Amino acid sequence: MLLGVHESVAGGLELAFEHAAKHGGEALQIFTKNSNQWREPALERAAVDAFRAAHQAFGGRPIIAHGSYLVNLCSERPDVLERSRETLFSEMVRCDRLGVTSIAFHPGASVGMAHADALELIGEGLAGVLDRTRGMQTRLCIENTAGQGSCVGWSLDEIAGIIEKSGSGGERLGICLDTQHLFAAGYDLRTPTGYDQFFAEFDAKIGVARICAFHLNDSKKPLGQRVDRHDEIGVGEIGLYPFWRLVNDPRFDQVAGIVELPKEMAMSSLSRLAALRGAEEPRQKRIVHPLELVAPPVKAPTRRKR
Repeated sequence: MLLGVHESVAGGLELAFEHAAKHGGEALQIFTKNSNQWREPALERAAVDAFRAAHQAFGGRPIIAHGSYLVNLCSERPDVLERSRETLFSEMVRCDRLGVTSIAFHPGASVGMAHADALELIGEGLAGVLDRTRGMQTRLCIENTAGQGSCVGWSLDEIAGIIEKSGSGGERLGICLDTQHLFAAGYDLRTPTGYDQFFAEFDAKIGVARICAFHLNDSKKPLGQRVDRHDEIGVGEIGLYPFWRLVNDPRFDQVAGIVELPKEMAMSSLSRLAALRGAEEPRQKRIVHPLELVAPPVKAPTRRKR
């Protein structure tokens, strides 16, 4: 697996490669535009040329773009639904010009909408985007969600349903698997049996060949809590074993594995993941964080009233 982190593009998109090289990354993820705004700055030819040249100097290794957080392909508001579809289409155009291999995107949240109707709406939107982008090299990758609130796409059945409802263009859809979201959704990869059973189910329902990238994040919350809270690799509830399996799994050779954490935690997590490659199975399943070693303050006993 080719490891990296989400890199800043402050000062120019092409600078992300400089940051990745400094951090020892072999792959990277970026935002090609502000992820919390609909507005999309024009992509000048000079910026495209600079980005492609920097990518070539980086060895042409995988780049993942993270789609806008505003996109909701099953919004009950017609204006948001239309803007979401157009934004996803525009992101495909931008990334194809830049030579970005994959776009990870969240399907949406079905507020006030029946589950079946939400899947239909997402499939309809993706079918339109895929039809308009035929011939492009960039691949749209559904990112599995933690299932928090009304977010759609947390189960393998939901993801398979979205692909099916995307029509013939759905064959071009890829998957970006987020380990924390899987764990939050109730998929337990912490044992050899759990790991093997999950990927057997995934292959049967979706196909392992669709996996374009991983988001490698540990979890602050226990299994199946349906809460999106990332933690440092090996420190959280997931532990080291699943990450050791993933980075050594030959099926994911040359696939990007991206850490999505604040800078210091991201750097320590990246180093830990790199150390797991080619290593023996970790004896210590979970790393105790220094803060956990600090004894909690002793509370003074409360005096009963007479």
